Amino acid sequence: MSLAALIPPLEALGFTLNEARAYGALVQRGASTGYEVGQHAGIPRSAVYGVLRRLVQAGAARSLQGRDGEPERFVATPPESLVAVLKKRFSASADALEEAARALELPVDAPDVYGVRGYERVMEEAEHLIASAKHKLAVSGWPREIGLLAPELHKAAERKAFVVVFSHAALPDDLPGHVFSYGLEQRELEAFWKHRLVIVADDVRALVGAAERGPRDGAVVSATDAIAELATNQISLDVTLLARRSGLDVEPVMATLLGQRVGNLDALLARKAAGKPKRA
Repeated sequence: MSLAALIPPLEALGFTLNEARAYGALVQRGASTGYEVGQHAGIPRSAVYGVLRRLVQAGAARSLQGRDGEPERFVATPPESLVAVLKKRFSASADALEEAARALELPVDAPDVYGVRGYERVMEEAEHLIASAKHKLAVSGWPREIGLLAPELHKAAERKAFVVVFSHAALPDDLPGHVFSYGLEQRELEAFWKHRLVIVADDVRALVGAAERGPRDGAVVSATDAIAELATNQISLDVTLLARRSGLDVEPVMATLLGQRVGNLDALLARKAAGKPKRA
């Protein structure tokens, strides 16, 4: 196990850099004195015992009292046990926050449109958007991103939401809903197309963004009807073009995805065709 690999997730969970280093040292070395941990993790001797005591208090380590003049030693809580404790602790904190927020009964002043930066933030917003869908969900993206979103897509289908998924690249076979794909190789497409992600939930909320796993990734998240409509139209156009090229009948899917827009437009076109004189 790499000590460096442990540090970022521990810091993200609220551990200080020295606490993360000390925990990693204990995992690697087993039972160790404060001096040994300090040497291995690069923590000053004046600070290491305070760091280890905080790990013990947090449940990430245990203290082994020395006998017959032997120094106190410390041992790490096994990572799987620590993960279980932290999950339970953070779940309880999140539930308490949610309950307190409901008790405040304050109006939510959320912007109609906002931007997020970074691949992880884009994917977090995408998961949240899919989780919010109650009736209808349209998704266009690449296998990599759609694969990460698959658990939430299945939950949406279980909620009886109408799910449409489109990709030019080959998608997994076990995705829920109406899945449309050209079945092309992702690597071949990546030679000339960038990873983009479009999601529309319930014809109102939408996400349009880049998912290149690069520093410039970003997305626009919107609760504006016009943006949701434009995003839905783009996905519908891609599905319709695929259907024409492949000989598929997607009229029932389009009727549900686009709603009255399809029926009303067809009626107007039929009326125009009926009233137009035939050419000689």
